[in-house]
Amino acid sequence: MQMQHMRVGRAPQVPVPPVSAAPLEISREMRQQLRVTRHRAFERLQENAQWTRQLLDGADVEVETPKGLQASTVLLQTQIEAKKQAAEELERQLMQRQETTFEDMMTTLKAAGDAAALKLCEEKVAAQKTQLLPTKQRKMEIVRL
Repeated sequence: MQMQHMRVGRAPQVPVPPVSAAPLEISREMRQQLRVTRHRAFERLQENAQWTRQLLDGADVEVETPKGLQASTVLLQTQIEAKKQAAEELERQLMQRQETTFEDMMTTLKAAGDAAALKLCEEKVAAQKTQLLPTKQRKMEIVRL
């Protein structure tokens, strides 16, 4: 496929109101708001210049937490790993509790000699085995309501 050259004309001019010879009248409040806005923009420009200088210099950048405290990325990673391990431990404990609950129910029913209830409980255990003893490792999902 070949590219074709085309000549494009000028874009149409947008109508602009005529320039006024009278000075622009702005109230004191509006002038003050403009000063504040200009000052904030200047402060942001200065902060951006400092951040850019730090990035270009390759300085060791630290993450600033909302409380204004400095925290290194390594420290944050270790905290994340610790929380993941704690969550896995809690999930494992929950699974163990469920297993012992079913085992206790089975023992109680055997001791009571109730054959119908024992059979019903064994069916429940068989149905719940997939949850109690998963074949693959499951990750814990955090659900926000």
